[in-house]
Amino acid sequence: MMNTISTSNQEECAADASTPLETELGNAPGVGLTLEQIRSVVSKAHDVMLPKDDATLIIATILNAYLTEVDKLQARHEKGLTRLMAEKTDEYVSGVQAAVNQLSASLSSASVEGIRKVFDDHSATLKTFRINVYLAAVIVGMSALLNVAVFILKAVH
Repeated sequence: MMNTISTSNQEECAADASTPLETELGNAPGVGLTLEQIRSVVSKAHDVMLPKDDATLIIATILNAYLTEVDKLQARHEKGLTRLMAEKTDEYVSGVQAAVNQLSASLSSASVEGIRKVFDDHSATLKTFRINVYLAAVIVGMSALLNVAVFILKAVH
């Protein structure tokens, strides 16, 4: 019985003590799973509890280191992509602004030209109307003179 308690205490102490691998890597190596999380996943999936210093955990450590490097590379690419997108967006916005300004200028110009054409058309119509009114006045005036002349001639005869 004493031997069982002593063995059980030794196992608990061994379970609590950090392995050289855990001491080297710390609690959460890289961006992946901790060694304890990996042991838990393996235990749930395969009903086998890996010892803390199992060589299989070395693969997890290598993969965590790889994930850390991939994460750094991804962060670098994200910064570059963000900068590129900002530059391209600025260029795009500038292009759209230039197109809008050019369109506004051409529409304003077209509007002014359209208004000028309408005024020119109205001016030509008004000029024709003035000429017709002048001719009508001349005809009315000549008709009045002719009537007066006819009355005078009849009176004299």
